[in-house]
Amino acid sequence: GPLTVDLASRQVLLHGKEVRLTATEYALLTILVRHAGKVVTQKQLLREVWGPHHDEHSQYLRVYFTHLRKKIDPDETGLITTEPRVGYRMRAGVGT
Repeated sequence: GPLTVDLASRQVLLHGKEVRLTATEYALLTILVRHAGKVVTQKQLLREVWGPHHDEHSQYLRVYFTHLRKKIDPDETGLITTEPRVGYRMRAGVGT
């Protein structure tokens, strides 16, 4: 597909061009890539990125996923889908 995430070099490419992500955006993306095709719960994302005391701050996710989608899925192909009140899912087959 058009998106390649190289976890070893921490590089994200969209159509072969580097995409600059913030540390938080990159952290969220890597979690989704590691679980591609599966739903990652909001609680899991919040705990892994912000720590155990941020379980209820789902507004953080809405903001960061809006920015992340604009950067890695500008054509709105549904690379990342929202599972309402549950979490987020990265489409299976994203290249790593």
